[in-house]
Amino acid sequence: MTHKPFDDEQLEHVLNNAPKLSDHRSKEDILNRLMADARLQDNSYLQEAIQQPKEDEQKQSNSSIQEERTTRSKLRKMPIFMSIAAVFALTILVGSMVMNNDVGHKDQASTADTATYSTLQEDLSPKEAATQDEALQSPIVAEHERMLSLRSSVYEEDVKDAVVFRIGLAGRDAESVPMTYVIPNERVATDFGTEKPSTLQMYEKYAPQIDEKAKGFTDYHPYKGELKEKDDKLVHVLPKDNSYDVASATVNEYKGTLEDTFSDSEYTEVEIQNEDGTPYEFSQEGEPSPPMSLTNAKHYNYYIYQDGTGAEYLSPDFRQTFANVTEALILMKNKNDDVYVSVVPENVSYTVTEEAEGVVVTFDLPLDLTSMEPIRATQLIEAMMLTAASFDQQLRLNNVVQESWEGFDLKMFLPKPVGPNKQYMP
Repeated sequence: MTHKPFDDEQLEHVLNNAPKLSDHRSKEDILNRLMADARLQDNSYLQEAIQQPKEDEQKQSNSSIQEERTTRSKLRKMPIFMSIAAVFALTILVGSMVMNNDVGHKDQASTADTATYSTLQEDLSPKEAATQDEALQSPIVAEHERMLSLRSSVYEEDVKDAVVFRIGLAGRDAESVPMTYVIPNERVATDFGTEKPSTLQMYEKYAPQIDEKAKGFTDYHPYKGELKEKDDKLVHVLPKDNSYDVASATVNEYKGTLEDTFSDSEYTEVEIQNEDGTPYEFSQEGEPSPPMSLTNAKHYNYYIYQDGTGAEYLSPDFRQTFANVTEALILMKNKNDDVYVSVVPENVSYTVTEEAEGVVVTFDLPLDLTSMEPIRATQLIEAMMLTAASFDQQLRLNNVVQESWEGFDLKMFLPKPVGPNKQYMP
């Protein structure tokens, strides 16, 4: 990647005219994760970027190198790693403009944007331009673009060298919101050694590390009482005085977090017990609690949930279930309460058909995704994908103006998400 400093006015113009991305993480959080991500430490492109200039630059005279470094230092006034981060950010933003043009945004690109980008390219020598083009295609830039994507769910490509840790966080409305944490294999190996940890072991290790209040949720985990394994079951021994049995809403919240945390695990059910080993009787139910199944698939549709900090997540609407995928997708247009917001704009209508390969949503009028805010368009697509996935089906969208969006090939059936609301452990 070239180290030639950009003119301040050119840089400011490019940034001001770049596509508006929506990301709720802080800049410090993103930078720290990139620098600490074990998957990137052996990446040759990253090492090349943070070490000395390339071999051809090293052959220049020492005085020229010192002069360039001095000039760069005066212009930037920041540590070298922040300079690298700035160049990466610029590369991604410029790359995003090119990508958006390829997926049908050419009509929105302004003459000023094109002129500025052309000027930057003309300022580079052929060798520098080739180097920059190569950098745009490099795995490290692709990784940065992936991490800054508007996608919020986890997919198979995200867990090639990682494992998934699921947990239900308690929202301000006494409802569980499912989270899917992606943890690199290296970290799991460091934490547990060569032996594969159980879901309960992962919960006991990672749940206490989540700052729920900072995320706008209730300080809920780890659970009060004792969790233990019993054959293929999980047993939760509740203390005599607990906050889970205060009202019907708190009972539903408690069971919802259990479901979001331990479903899709090796456990078939959860037994809720008193300290003496007898089944716990919730005051709102009036009878001993039967074992809670973790294997019966729950069929949900997905809405937008906003936490106390303003961050948005995709979540079932008070865990309402549906008999079939057509009903679930059609009813996503409804606004049922003041807590969850539909991902479907009021002026958008569609029909649903089921085929052998999956479920097909056909919009009545051509849907132009660029007419929506980018994050809203992505939430619409992913919420429908998650709804179809809860029925173990794939989704295809018909009558969309764009052929691709955020890496999704809209001409084909879309992949089934592994889980909603992608997160990374602190």
